[in-house]
Amino acid sequence: MDSLAGDGLIQEDIDHSTASICRAWAVHLFTASGVIWAFLSLDAIISGRISDAYLWMLIAVIVDATDGVLARACRVKDVLPHIDGALLDNIVDYLNWTFIPVVFFFYSGWLMEPKWLFSACILLSSAFAFVHSGAKSVELGFFRGFPSYWNIGVFFTDISLRQFDVVVGPSGSPIITSIVILFCLLSVLPIYFIYPSRAVRWANFFKIGSLIWTIQIGLLVVYFPTIPSWLYLSSLIFPAAYLCISFAWTPSVIRQLKSRP
Repeated sequence: MDSLAGDGLIQEDIDHSTASICRAWAVHLFTASGVIWAFLSLDAIISGRISDAYLWMLIAVIVDATDGVLARACRVKDVLPHIDGALLDNIVDYLNWTFIPVVFFFYSGWLMEPKWLFSACILLSSAFAFVHSGAKSVELGFFRGFPSYWNIGVFFTDISLRQFDVVVGPSGSPIITSIVILFCLLSVLPIYFIYPSRAVRWANFFKIGSLIWTIQIGLLVVYFPTIPSWLYLSSLIFPAAYLCISFAWTPSVIRQLKSRP
């Protein structure tokens, strides 16, 4: 610990060695690689290579799930203060968690007409959810509004239709379209969804549950499109619990936020 001359403040030493700077840049490049996975996902969707699209989307999810831990471990904010890692992360997240899934929805035939309007609803609601000043409450461990899990939504919509042999007609699905509208509304409403990696209550449950669920999704992608029923059904347990607990805890989160000065 070094004392800062003249102001009496104590500041922890920050390692600005070449190795530390290289590690910090590597983490930022790791985060930025998300734009590559987004591009490859887009190419696969347009080309009709659905299995490839899901693979690239899964890689993007894994990057997003791990880059924050690496960033904190390497102290990238201190080592490279001129690079806004949070902004970079938001740009990549919007591409992978919203824009690419919307392209998938648009070309899937699942949405009713005018499908451009329903696609626009996703894009706009997600954009305003991302830029809300209270989008993330890290200290409480919650997201404000539906946290734009549209890529997960696309994937589970597809495998659910395949599991139950449902064929969507040329006019689209009223049920899928209604669910899309519902989650667009949830994106901008003051409903609080658990931030799994920063959960304060039941932290181990959500961290371990998220890890197991990520492995399950990986297996779903591997088996796609012929997914075993047991794997499909078991993969619904964690997200169902996640949604139920998030809705149940929302009132207490609102009370905690209102009690703040």
